[in-house]
Amino acid sequence: MEIMTEVTNKQIDFIDDIDLRKTLLERLNELDRIFLVNATYSTIFVAIGAIEGIFAHIAAIYKKEIKDPTNTTYPKDAKGKNKDFYKLTIDEVYEELKKLSILPDIPEYKHLYHLFRNYRNCVHPQAQVSKGWDVKLGQAQMAMGLLNATIQNLDRNIFIGKHIFEKLAGTPYYDSGKMLHLRVDRTRHHSFLILKKPITQKLSITFDLELSRDSLLNFVFNYMNEGDFKMVRIDNRLHPNCLNSLLKSTQKYVWHEKFSANPPKPPEKEQFPVAIEIDLPNRIFEFKIDGQAITFQDSHGNNKQLFDEVTPSTRIGFFNEVGPAKLSNIAIDIT
Repeated sequence: MEIMTEVTNKQIDFIDDIDLRKTLLERLNELDRIFLVNATYSTIFVAIGAIEGIFAHIAAIYKKEIKDPTNTTYPKDAKGKNKDFYKLTIDEVYEELKKLSILPDIPEYKHLYHLFRNYRNCVHPQAQVSKGWDVKLGQAQMAMGLLNATIQNLDRNIFIGKHIFEKLAGTPYYDSGKMLHLRVDRTRHHSFLILKKPITQKLSITFDLELSRDSLLNFVFNYMNEGDFKMVRIDNRLHPNCLNSLLKSTQKYVWHEKFSANPPKPPEKEQFPVAIEIDLPNRIFEFKIDGQAITFQDSHGNNKQLFDEVTPSTRIGFFNEVGPAKLSNIAIDIT
């Protein structure tokens, strides 16, 4: 009887290249086997190589930002010139991703990435002898820990183009077909994600929405924390009292309806377009479903301006709460 024990973190949904993800998963599965038999050298080679592959993929998305002429701390070569982007070391890429708020600023990480920057060269025995690198079980354990911590930190992100959403709950997933899946999970939020960048001037989001029957999508705005935000709800549930509306959260998992919406229900289509525009300088907050702008009324039937509900420099996001929702053809412009 074969007993398999997993020691590597395999939550790599943030890799949208399906071929790269498949290759990385094969290596992570191999790491499970070689680490358990104390294959020290192999563990270090494969673990650090996996981190370098992940870093190369993420850094390539932000190559323009990393190489921006205003980036005065971009790594230099021995001649004092900017290094070739594809020759950045593992610790240098970490520093660049940290500056972009993709990875956290943890001092111990910098030390560990620097420690392992040349360890894969141990594949050449002469290099190990000349450099005096220590390759023992402790180094293998550190390499595995660094790999798992790297994946754990990156898996908190969903990359939609160059925009970064932070996962707050559930298992939202952006696939290689560029579709965002808000899946059913164990919490009332199910899949909850928030755009890391706050709105300071303007926001424009368009997407095609697919809601299963008895599902809904909440567009979150004014996000402060999981118990303090507002949201516009697109409600596809069959119950007559479950209608499109604007709600306010007063504590975690508690929210109440503030305004009703017109139209009260989404169109009876498998998929329909949604367009959202927030323009702070011009006091605009427009929410369109299938080309029709939603209007809002209070309990007395008085019309209410959606923009009056907006707080500047707060964040936006999505969660599904009941059943699954799918967003495709997502386009985001934020300033």
